[in-house]
Amino acid sequence: MGKIAAAITLTAAVVVGSVFSGPDEITGNLSEQILNPNPVVLEIETVDDADSGEDQAPEETKKSGIRARIKAALMGLPLWARVAIVTPLWALGYLILWAGGLLVTNVIMPYLGAIISGLIGFAVLAGLFVITAKGLFPDLPFKKILSKKNLCILIVLGVLCGVADAVGPMYYKDWTVVSAAVKLAGGLLIVNVMLAKLRKAAELNG
Repeated sequence: MGKIAAAITLTAAVVVGSVFSGPDEITGNLSEQILNPNPVVLEIETVDDADSGEDQAPEETKKSGIRARIKAALMGLPLWARVAIVTPLWALGYLILWAGGLLVTNVIMPYLGAIISGLIGFAVLAGLFVITAKGLFPDLPFKKILSKKNLCILIVLGVLCGVADAVGPMYYKDWTVVSAAVKLAGGLLIVNVMLAKLRKAAELNG
């Protein structure tokens, strides 16, 4: 139950953080609003206004409409609720969005090639290992083939493939030429060791 509540809170924080540009937009001038509260104004859409809205692109209208509805609903809350609930949610959402942008800009984008290389390396080695193991030991269940230990080894191999592509060019200028052969040779060596251990497990089951 606590995890669900935390997930809902984080989601709400991100939504509020993306809807409002700052806390002043949520609370406004507190003293002025307390002394001179804004009157309630009902806006009635005329036919001309409805016709003018048709000129906007459907996707843009839908996105702005959803954001405007969320913003209007939150601004419709009492001032104390906006100060006590919406503003802290905005602060948390702003922090999450800022950290996410920082992570993408400084970590993911510079090493995107290495991350993709690691994912591809993991997928290739895992597929090769599973197909070969099932071909050699058809009676061995997938649960034993893809045990936690074997999965951890394959994940580590994938990470090493990514690290090799990130570090290799710094020390060897022609790394891109030989990287596939080096990673494949190292991966096959480890896979063969894993298959040898599976052979023992298959013999024990037999």
